[in-house]
Amino acid sequence: MKRHISLLQILLSFLLVSASSSIVFATFPAVLPGTIQPFKLLYKDTIRPKYKAFHFVAHRGGICEGLYDEYDPASLNSAMDSGYWMLEIDVRATKDSVLVVNHHDLLTVTYNLGNKVSELTYDELRRVKAIRGNYSPMLFEDVLRMMKKHHVRIMVDLKLEKPIEWYNRKVNDLLKKHDMLKEAFFIRNDVSAFYDGGMFGFRMSEFELMKRRMENGEDIKEKYYMFDHGNRLNAETIRWCQKNNIQVCASVNFGHYTLEDPMSGAKRDIEYLRKSGVSIFQIDSDFDAFFD
Repeated sequence: MKRHISLLQILLSFLLVSASSSIVFATFPAVLPGTIQPFKLLYKDTIRPKYKAFHFVAHRGGICEGLYDEYDPASLNSAMDSGYWMLEIDVRATKDSVLVVNHHDLLTVTYNLGNKVSELTYDELRRVKAIRGNYSPMLFEDVLRMMKKHHVRIMVDLKLEKPIEWYNRKVNDLLKKHDMLKEAFFIRNDVSAFYDGGMFGFRMSEFELMKRRMENGEDIKEKYYMFDHGNRLNAETIRWCQKNNIQVCASVNFGHYTLEDPMSGAKRDIEYLRKSGVSIFQIDSDFDAFFD
């Protein structure tokens, strides 16, 4: 992905950040001027060739690769401008129940603080500044506004251990407000009762359960999709999903390769998944190089 961003754009972004203490939003031109339909990208002539055959979901919200830190507004904009189909957004709640986005609860990464998002009020959190970029953790609704403008879908990672009702209802209402609920993907499925739409991921560990539910007459494809690590998915499961028109999203992230070189492991798994017919990938942006 680094090769898709000019040195001039990087320099301009750096100068803007240095000149201001406020959050700086990238102003690169949007690549996707139209609505994206399931398994069909419109305006294909405006998208780089490798994006035409695949649907990419940006892990941690955007493009990092050393260019940006997690949830830097410029990181989100870079992924959207590059043609990513979805952004995976980690939603957390502050101490006073305000929804914000951050991958970790602890603010050590990016902010070098020992505080947790869940232990701070939003007024306290918005005063926190990233070491690089001088931005603060963003409101979930502000991220939705950015995504809606770019016609990009959302994959929601709900960062609460238990399916608490008020939290999920609040996420539901904000997605509905910005007309993004119907096409939203949720990583977990134990919260589906709180939502008026969207698709919910099930794991390999739930595969046999889903097969039984389908055998009992439930229309699984209308509400669920297969979501698991790329090094856990197998051809049998993928073929069953394809036969039953259930979408498959493979997650290929650095954290999945603790016992081997991540780039080598990701390359191997992506090649296997592509041969198996998988077209939706939630990836750390470093790995989109394996789709050339």
